[in-house]
Amino acid sequence: AVNVETGSTVWTRDLKLTLSAGPGADEGMVVVGGLDGEVIALDATTGGELWRTKVSSEILARPLVNRGMVVVRSQDGRVFGFAADSGRRQWVFDRSVPLLTLRGNAPPVARGGYAYIGFDNGKIAALRISDGSLVWEQSLSTPEGRTVLERMVDVDGSMSIIGSDLYAVGYRGRVAALTADGGRILWVREASSFSGLTASREQLNLTDADDAVWALDRLSGGTMWKQDRMVRRSVTAPVRHGDSVVVGDFEGYLHWLDDEDGSFQARVRTDSDGVGGALLVVGERLIVLGRSGRLSAYRIG
Repeated sequence: AVNVETGSTVWTRDLKLTLSAGPGADEGMVVVGGLDGEVIALDATTGGELWRTKVSSEILARPLVNRGMVVVRSQDGRVFGFAADSGRRQWVFDRSVPLLTLRGNAPPVARGGYAYIGFDNGKIAALRISDGSLVWEQSLSTPEGRTVLERMVDVDGSMSIIGSDLYAVGYRGRVAALTADGGRILWVREASSFSGLTASREQLNLTDADDAVWALDRLSGGTMWKQDRMVRRSVTAPVRHGDSVVVGDFEGYLHWLDDEDGSFQARVRTDSDGVGGALLVVGERLIVLGRSGRLSAYRIG
């Protein structure tokens, strides 16, 4: 745990295992996942361990803490619900996994007592957080092609919720806006991304599988701009930072793009080993973890 204003360490906890997902933090808890399926909950203030349990396979998506439950998505297609106060399993939801998938899972997102999950078969499901029951399920992409490689349609990237609408994108599939309460598709267009998207009041921003960054109209899906001058740089999913869209790349550069036209505004090298994970915006600060372990914060101006 690090102070976002100064970068000073608040607490450190060595869990003596290989972590692969998280942290998911809310309601006074921090939850992480391990390569062997461990789920560990810590006190957000002190770092003290609250409980530890295990799921059926490795965890690659950030756990969700919401309404007194911890929702964990495992690599084998199962979704688990644990009581946040005790770690006791309350429910499990299962979906089969295709023979070949991308390595990774979309982090669950929540709204109004529902958890939204992206699956490797191209579908998105809304589960009731309290009991894990299926509220609705919608196909974002349909597997097509003769080989298992051509039929990969994983929904692995981050999803966003703005108001009553859910936004998601799949690999070799589509980007779509859906109603969060019923899963009805509002608009859809062709796209391919494994890193996910972010949404603001007017824009939807995503990085496609060819490392181009797009801005789409949030209400219609129409193209506002496209920045394709970072091809083959393993560009991260975009985040909003002030009036800019920011992405990182494999050489450790951060790129600030104008949200009006996608033009380059600034470029900073944060870590020569590359950007190690999703970018995080807290207030006015952009938080970046480099692959060498360097943690940095940036502020516009």
